[in-house]
Amino acid sequence: MTGVRWGLAGLVLLASVAVTQFQQQQQQQQTNQIDAKTVEGWSQKFGAELWVSLSQATRRESIQGQYDNMPQLSVAEVDGFEMVRTMAAEVQIMMQHKIDAIKRIMELAENIALDHKYDKERGSRLAEGRYVYVNAKKLNVLPDGDSGGNGEFDRYLSQYRDPSSEYYAPGYSRLMLNPDPHFSGIPVNTSRSSVHVPTNVFDGEPKVINAIDWSKKLDDIFRDNYERDPSLSWQYFGSSTGFLRQYPAIKWLTYEDDPDMYDARMRDWYIKSAASAKDIVILLDTSGSMTGLRKEIAKHVVINIMETLGEDDFLTVLTFSDETRPLVDCFTDADGEPELVQATTENIAEFTEAVNNIETEEIANFTSALVTGFNLLERYKTGQARTSGTGCNQAIMLVTDGVPYKFETIFQEHNEPSTPVRMFTYLIGREISDLEAAKWIACHNKGYFTHVTTLAEVKEQVLKYIPVMARPLVLMREQHPVRWTGVYADIEVPNDRMLWVIGLAKPMTRGQLREELEAQDREGTFKGYKLMTTVSIPVYNKKNHTNFTESIRVSDKKKVDKVKKVRIAELLGVAGTDVPIAQIEKLIPPYKLGVNGYSFAVNNNGYILYHPDLRPMIPRSGAFQEILKPNYNSVDLAEVELVYNPRSDEPRYNDSNLFMMRKEMVDQKDGVQRMTVKVHMDDMKRVTIREQDYFYHNISNTPFTLGIVFPSKYGKYRVVGGLEVNDPGNRQPNQKVSDFLEKDGKWKIHPDWVYCEYNYGGTRDRLFDKPEDMMHHFLMRLDDENKSFNWGQSRVRPLPKCQGNGVYTPDCQKSRGIPTAGKDSHFCDKELVQALILDAMITKVFEDKTSSADSARPGIDTFFAMMPRSQLFQLFGINLSFVATRSGLTRWEEHAPPPDPVYDEEHAFDPENPKEPHFSEVNNEATDEVWYKRAVDYHYNNPESFVFSVPFDIGDKRPTVVTATHAIFKGKGTKKAPAAVVGVQIDYEHFRNKFMNITNKQGGTLSCDSSKVECYVIDNNGFVVISEDPLNTGKFFGEIDGTVLNSLVQNQVFKKIKVYDYQAICLESAAYGNPASIMMTPFRVMANIFNWILANIAFTIIRFELHHLWNPDWTYAMPQQSQPSLNDPNLVYDGDYYAYDDEYMPAAPVEEPQMPPLQEPEPDVQYEDEAPPTFSEKDNQLMQEYYQKEGGPIPILDMTYINKTQPKPCDKEVELYELNEEALKKEGRPLQGILRNCHTSNCVRQFTVSMIPNTNLILVAADTTCPCYSNRISVEPTKVDYGPSNETMYCEKLKTNLYRKKPHQCIKYHPQEEEISLCGSGCSFKMCPVVLIILYLTTYLYQ
Repeated sequence: MTGVRWGLAGLVLLASVAVTQFQQQQQQQQTNQIDAKTVEGWSQKFGAELWVSLSQATRRESIQGQYDNMPQLSVAEVDGFEMVRTMAAEVQIMMQHKIDAIKRIMELAENIALDHKYDKERGSRLAEGRYVYVNAKKLNVLPDGDSGGNGEFDRYLSQYRDPSSEYYAPGYSRLMLNPDPHFSGIPVNTSRSSVHVPTNVFDGEPKVINAIDWSKKLDDIFRDNYERDPSLSWQYFGSSTGFLRQYPAIKWLTYEDDPDMYDARMRDWYIKSAASAKDIVILLDTSGSMTGLRKEIAKHVVINIMETLGEDDFLTVLTFSDETRPLVDCFTDADGEPELVQATTENIAEFTEAVNNIETEEIANFTSALVTGFNLLERYKTGQARTSGTGCNQAIMLVTDGVPYKFETIFQEHNEPSTPVRMFTYLIGREISDLEAAKWIACHNKGYFTHVTTLAEVKEQVLKYIPVMARPLVLMREQHPVRWTGVYADIEVPNDRMLWVIGLAKPMTRGQLREELEAQDREGTFKGYKLMTTVSIPVYNKKNHTNFTESIRVSDKKKVDKVKKVRIAELLGVAGTDVPIAQIEKLIPPYKLGVNGYSFAVNNNGYILYHPDLRPMIPRSGAFQEILKPNYNSVDLAEVELVYNPRSDEPRYNDSNLFMMRKEMVDQKDGVQRMTVKVHMDDMKRVTIREQDYFYHNISNTPFTLGIVFPSKYGKYRVVGGLEVNDPGNRQPNQKVSDFLEKDGKWKIHPDWVYCEYNYGGTRDRLFDKPEDMMHHFLMRLDDENKSFNWGQSRVRPLPKCQGNGVYTPDCQKSRGIPTAGKDSHFCDKELVQALILDAMITKVFEDKTSSADSARPGIDTFFAMMPRSQLFQLFGINLSFVATRSGLTRWEEHAPPPDPVYDEEHAFDPENPKEPHFSEVNNEATDEVWYKRAVDYHYNNPESFVFSVPFDIGDKRPTVVTATHAIFKGKGTKKAPAAVVGVQIDYEHFRNKFMNITNKQGGTLSCDSSKVECYVIDNNGFVVISEDPLNTGKFFGEIDGTVLNSLVQNQVFKKIKVYDYQAICLESAAYGNPASIMMTPFRVMANIFNWILANIAFTIIRFELHHLWNPDWTYAMPQQSQPSLNDPNLVYDGDYYAYDDEYMPAAPVEEPQMPPLQEPEPDVQYEDEAPPTFSEKDNQLMQEYYQKEGGPIPILDMTYINKTQPKPCDKEVELYELNEEALKKEGRPLQGILRNCHTSNCVRQFTVSMIPNTNLILVAADTTCPCYSNRISVEPTKVDYGPSNETMYCEKLKTNLYRKKPHQCIKYHPQEEEISLCGSGCSFKMCPVVLIILYLTTYLYQ
């Protein structure tokens, strides 16, 4: 019986299996709506038609043939190391010229200061109008040809006027300024310099005005330097008294709502030259007596000290009351001991945020604080930490409201006899009577004592420590160390927090908003940031002694002034000049690096000087300008070269090859490296994996190392050659060079490349509206001058010979043998210009009215070739075709009807609907355009293909275009190089309809218009090009159907690549105001005190529940203030509200949990997936809100006010996608997939994927009859979660010091410094009360 039962059970089991299989087959047949062969047919026909039509429209074969057969062209192999060595040598020569220039300024400044006759009455004459200097803030610009000054500036034109004139105004002067392209188009006067005096400096103080007077003689050397080196940028002398003399003269822009807080002494170029690198310990007294105004002053002192530090300095801040603690908890070592951290922008921001939140309590324990400070510095001098820090100057800054004792025992034990640590004491508060102990500590430890009584004098008092640190330098006399800064922007916000966006003073419509911003652009108030580095050198006072006036009390009611001679070692200031990054890039021509090649440079800290992935600005949002990121000048090489390692994808992965290269570059060694990196494009929406070759070489006499990068596949080869213009055999009889590029023709050249330029601008005949006008001007000169045309001097003028024609050394006499360049001199890059002319000759075919039939095959190609181009464009729906070449030339052809004429000039521009810019205005950078780079990269996937793209998230906005490009290579096999890229812009509706018509005609009952099938044409990075729903156009496919995308990833059709953004910013809530805001009005202190009193009263009421006495129903919820309606879409509010544009863009959705592993593909190349469980809409909304709060995608708003949010550096990550064509090609047929268990109905969903030939596109046809739940996958970056405590992990990242090289020169000691007795006092200016009154009144009136 048992056997029978088992037999029956087996039969039942077999029957159930058979039934199940039958049901699955029936179910599959019912849902098998998509035939793979039909989908493949659609793809084949669509791809073939695109290839034929676009080849004709772009003249692909004609241009390819000319590049193949042109005898002047060849493919040459490039020696990358030899190239970088040559380029580094040229950059070094250019930089040496800048060093020579500032040394000449330094030598003259020291000599004229030595000979200057001090006049203590000069300040009085300035106030009376009997003495004048060119004050940049009181400079009035005269129009060209205006001899006397008429109109609105009359009342200010004081220079050369009689004091009795009604237009007389003391301190004002007039000057003629002309826009000069060499100085970024800023109006300048190259005949003289102008002076900027900070708001907190009184120019009538005798020491200041005398320094202004003697420094005006520097104009001679400024002009001479500029004549000898036309590439020289701004030259300046920053005085230790506070003013800045700048050449050429400019008008300093000031704004009514923004006090001028610029002070040259706080700039990195000044600080670096004024003293060697420093290890600083700030001891901040937080005992119970440090409250109210004292606390505010102390916070400002600490912040101002930190602002004087640069990336070569190290610091920490310790607070002390009964115990001594680190201000920032995580800036400690493994044993919990405080440690020094590099004074980067991010670290200082951490300290600043912490110092604003200090609490005061208990009694100050000075012994503990001083011992902790000395022990910490001792560890960095001789202990285990000596490899960190600067290894140079050491100092302790003591900030307190009173020092009870001298603590002589502590100083004897820790700082004698050599006094390695300087002590600077900042005594806070007006009512302090006993100053002796604080002064003794500073004077007996090579420091300086200051008594800070008001907020207005904080900066001046803090800056007094710098000349003291400079004393060993000054006493060395003959040694003038040359210092280079890291990269920085020419315009920076002076406050401690970076400006987030521009706020408006009153509600206005968006139209008015845009008009106002456009007006600002026209007036030149903001033209964008320009990155630069600065080279500077200290200037010393050659005098060893000076007269010092000391007031001595002889009786209770009488004081007498006693003059005595004292020993000094005085820093007069710092001389410097800017070196724009663009000037360095000029010496590394991009055309020599080739497409997707680039150059970069790093300094001794491993920070980027420049790099194509250095993104210093937060992108423009809506109508608002770009602004600087908080950490833009401390981006490390390891943060921009993203190494690809399939075995490890963790953030900040320590790749051995990258860090070895970085170490060698920091050490200024030469070398070669090969790495595989992740290269992102299009605002981090696209990615590709590329193997690259790196070559690097040091730049002598600088802290920089230059690197160049080539793609390994094609970077070692270049298409070289050009048209020798002096050879008449290269042209037709009577043909001119300028005929190839006609004036105002349909062509552009790369706006940033140097083809030809005059060394000196500023004259009307050298002012060109656009680069094409300048190029055509020089082509005309080529035609006129023919063989006598002078190509100009080399990019870099050779260094002069020393006296006696000796070999040049950096220390030889610089002013000998340096000829002037000449006002009419120019430079033309002969190789580039001749390549441009040859490319122009090859691409002139774009001006023909019909396609060339020479290379066309019989049949339809011949028919298209003979068709007029206008009809051809109309037939294919093409708006425009173009070609871009290796020489930076871009030509285009279009046959669109001319725009309708605008008769009403007032309404020519509609701010509500701005006109789209023409293709040539935004696609004129040739090899630097993304479509050029992508076409060249994709050539190695499929050489016979066009690369397609549509604008991101374009949705149903029309009209829009599809851009398609194809790379033209010259050469064969592995020895070939890109020469050009051809492309078209196709009307999107025509493109989409063409595809839909193919699916309708060849699909039978199957069609993409069917409600049962959804078709997507997707590009190689996963973005939708065509969809039945117009709103999907330009969207990432994962946001539409993430479940299908996950299936494609699991089956290796798409590769998922995680990219980290180490230059990201996250928006965080900002507290009201900031430490600097208290400067805006003296009454802010009273407001803070009043708020403090109210807060304590409220705290007492709530703590003891006193409110129940009069209202037992009191709730703790505070109602919000009523807000004005936001329903009006045309109204923008200021103040504390956010202003939304016409549509709100929600935060990007979050990628949900990954799918379980897929089943193995069946033999017929089908695979089946189980869809994951999905969140409800409410869950999804909550997740979006969470990610928004925790550093997720930032919604694009028209306005976010500075008092609501502030940008903070953070790391973000995003998973991007790249198509793996091999997965689709290896089977030779479309891939089919089935999703199971994706819906409660247990239905299955089929989809088919097919490659569209001759393109970078795939076709996905998916069944819609099964309503599968779908994941949503976003490509919006999200904040990296380093662990359970993000704040701690972020702080750990800040203090992680990668390998760095200490500055090579350290001057921290001189025996004669013992002779100097000047070590501080309170406010040193006799006019100090006047300064404070002026400062308060000025800032109050501004507000």
